[in-house]
Parts: sequence; structure tokens; C-alpha cells
Amino acid sequence: MIQALIFDLDDTLYPERDFVLSGYRAVAHHVADRYGFSFDEAFSTMMEALDTLGRQRVFPSLLMRLPDASVPLAELVEVYRQHRPAIRLFPGYPALLKDLSSQYRLGIITDGLPSVQERKVQALGLEDMVEKIIYSWEYGSEREKPHPLSFSLMLESLQTDPKSALVVGDNPEKDGRGAHGVGMPYAQVWHPASNACQTDEVGPNAAEFVMDSLFQLPHILRQLGQGGN
Repeated sequence: MIQALIFDLDDTLYPERDFVLSGYRAVAHHVADRYGFSFDEAFSTMMEALDTLGRQRVFPSLLMRLPDASVPLAELVEVYRQHRPAIRLFPGYPALLKDLSSQYRLGIITDGLPSVQERKVQALGLEDMVEKIIYSWEYGSEREKPHPLSFSLMLESLQTDPKSALVVGDNPEKDGRGAHGVGMPYAQVWHPASNACQTDEVGPNAAEFVMDSLFQLPHILRQLGQGGN
């Protein structure tokens, strides 16, 4: 019987692209305020680079347009990482998570710089919605998902065994492999727009359940034949 639900963060509970755009707006405001460069031009330059060249070329493309050629790349990266994100959970998810928390123990495992991920969690108001949040990089980036450490620590924190917990995420390589590595089932949220969203129908990462949104999660839990704790 499922007693705990363990969620991924980015592109599972909110659209990660919203965070990216929020960061680019912060960078555009920074160069406009500090270097007198047009906010609109800075933002459009970054968006064009994102859509045509990929995220790794966004800031270098902006630096090529700035009149001050001495602006360090690290400065833009730091503004992006330190900004207060303007992001929200997917519509309807706050009420859904509140309802789920009344029946199950909830946790989140997320990769990435802990300081950046913490700002996302705070902006989304998730600290009051779940019992435990694990930032995998606090144990070293080499222990990010699918490394079993965070999954094992979450099971210990939520005081549940692997068969009584369900991992919910959008990335089968990270979330699916990590869940199965410690004996937990995996439910995949299918977001076609997400680069991480793939299917692994027969391999070790294959999800036991696939859904278009978390609104299908209560149905999946009923399929598992349970009514909560």
C-alpha cells in the first residue's frame, strides 16, 4: 500500500522554462541598469539564442552585443543564479498537493545548485506542502539522481519502505532509474515540451505508470488499491 509520494521538482511540479525566462529577465534588467543596454534588446537576444543555439550559448551571445566588452560571463551567471524567481506551480497543483498531503507523506528530491533550487522551492511555496525536501547536490553533484543516496535518505526520512512509496517525475533516466535502483515504483509525467521527457518502455527506467499531469495521480493510486495511510 502506497504511503508516500516522492516528487521531482523541475518540469514535474512547475514548468522549468518559466524559471529560465525569469532568470533571463533578471539578467536583462541587470545589464540595462548597470551598462545602459536596452532591456528589450538584451532579453530578445537571449531568447533568440535559446531558441536557435541552446542554453549554453545564451549568455555568450548577449555578451557579444554589449557595448562594454569587459563584462565577465561569471557576472551574468551569478545574476541568473541569485535572482528571485517569478514562478508558479502548474495550475491546480497547490490544491492537489494539499489534498494528497492529507492522505500521504510527501517529499521532493531535486538536482542542481542547492541555493538555486531552494529559491525555486520558496517561490513555489512548497516548504509548507511537503514533509521533506532533499537537494541532492548537498551531498556532491556526483550524487545527483539517479544515485541511490537521495532516494534512500528520503525513504528513511518518510519512514516508509520502497514498495510503499511512489516516485513521480518527468525524466526516466534520473527519476525512473533512481526509483528502481532502490526498489520503488515510478510514475512518469509526460511533458512533450521537456527535453528530459522520454519514454523507456521496456528498459530498466520504464515507468509503471505514465500520465499527462498530476491530476491523474489519484486515479493511479486507486489503481494500486489504496486509500491512503
